[in-house]
Amino acid sequence: MRFVTSFVLASLVAGCAVDKTPPTDSFTDLAGVDEKADAFSYRMKIVGSLAYGESTDSVKYTKTPRFRAVKFAGKGGDQIDVWVRGDGDAVAWVLDNSFRVIGFNDDASPDFFDSHIEVTLPASASDTHYIVFRDYDLHTAHMTVTLGATLPVNTTCTVDADCVAVPVGSCCHSGANTAINGDSVDAYATVNACLPPFPPCAPPAFTDDRVPQCNANKQCEMVAPEDIRCGGFTRNPHECAPGFACQVNQIPDIPGTCVSACVQRVLCTTTSHFDPIACMCVANG
Repeated sequence: MRFVTSFVLASLVAGCAVDKTPPTDSFTDLAGVDEKADAFSYRMKIVGSLAYGESTDSVKYTKTPRFRAVKFAGKGGDQIDVWVRGDGDAVAWVLDNSFRVIGFNDDASPDFFDSHIEVTLPASASDTHYIVFRDYDLHTAHMTVTLGATLPVNTTCTVDADCVAVPVGSCCHSGANTAINGDSVDAYATVNACLPPFPPCAPPAFTDDRVPQCNANKQCEMVAPEDIRCGGFTRNPHECAPGFACQVNQIPDIPGTCVSACVQRVLCTTTSHFDPIACMCVANG
């Protein structure tokens, strides 16, 4: 009988964990209240601020005050990705500057008590937003907040100099690069920031020897050195990668092809080194 009773109790506890009552917290009473006022601090404690791609240190949560929060600057249209993780049962909200709820989550999945919110920020009167969190049962816990976002990454260009090569966004770098406009390097790093949990990574599988180039459609792309169409009468004449030289076309106005600098040194008769890239030409025989 004791076994049956224990089994029934365990089933009820499991059922409660699945069928939790959704929180009904409201925050609009904080709109217009000074954050230093007692009316604010009795309800919520601001524990810091975040930029996209950043995480807080571990924050100790206690039931007094009921909520903890971090501030962030976000613009209408930003697509944000928020995680609140810890050793408790996290509940999280994203609020605008008037403390209206934009996004909410209790459990990221039936198997996890972390909170995960993906939402697009609407236009608001201010860029200031809040990530608010607490423990579902108001138990003491330690929580970490991570703020990610999808920002626009510019890949348009006018000339090759506009384009740069960056590692393809991933926690683990495969060795492959992608081409973007140089003014989007920071945005690309933010969008592709590796967020916890961090996976184990193997060494890159290969070295990408392609170079960034601005194509005819005014988009940055990665091109193999031997596929570059160099020189010629064009608005954006391409240059060969280091270690390669331009073999001009018989018709000077038409772009030529890039070939290894060693191939160009056909008159070499002794073992020598040539610039660029310490290219060695070894004499036959």
